[in-house]
Amino acid sequence: MHPGTPWYKVGAAAEQVAIDAGFEPIRNLCGHQLELYNLHAGTSVPSYACGPDNPGFKGTIPSGGIFAVEPFNTTGSSGMVENIPPRHSSNIYRVTGDVAIKKAVAKKKLKPLGARLAHYIEERYVTLPFAERWAFPLMEKPFPQENEESRIRKWNALIKKLISIRFLETYHALRCADGGMIGQYEHTVWITDGGAEVLTIE
Repeated sequence: MHPGTPWYKVGAAAEQVAIDAGFEPIRNLCGHQLELYNLHAGTSVPSYACGPDNPGFKGTIPSGGIFAVEPFNTTGSSGMVENIPPRHSSNIYRVTGDVAIKKAVAKKKLKPLGARLAHYIEERYVTLPFAERWAFPLMEKPFPQENEESRIRKWNALIKKLISIRFLETYHALRCADGGMIGQYEHTVWITDGGAEVLTIE
């Protein structure tokens, strides 16, 4: 990953490693550019041999860019993932950034307790994705005397409300389209004039 290298060559290199190891690369997931509070920004990073004419991976690697390089590989043969229904099938959430908490309270779309939880979540994660297990401990702030079962019940109701008013969105859980097992690995890479510097290793 040097400045000026076409993206399709990155994809071809990633696929070759997967094939040599006996796996099939997933073709409908890819890596991505990173920006402050924008996890999936701009440019996509291929991890299969997409070819020079693929409209999704045009251009070359820019100097100074920061990218999540995350090949997904499968024991299956389709090389494709599909969503697992229903739409809210995972417990990964993200603040959309489209709903102001104060306005939601003023319009009676959100009660003060829901607004407090929304504020805690927004303050901690801004618009970055987060897992339910990371955020659930925030329930101890408004409900210090409640037991775990009660907090779970309240959490589920509040999250459902925050999704319904579009303050939060959830991500689909995914599976290999033909039932294969999928593995994924990821590094964050900074492109310097001398090449790629991996930021996620010591």
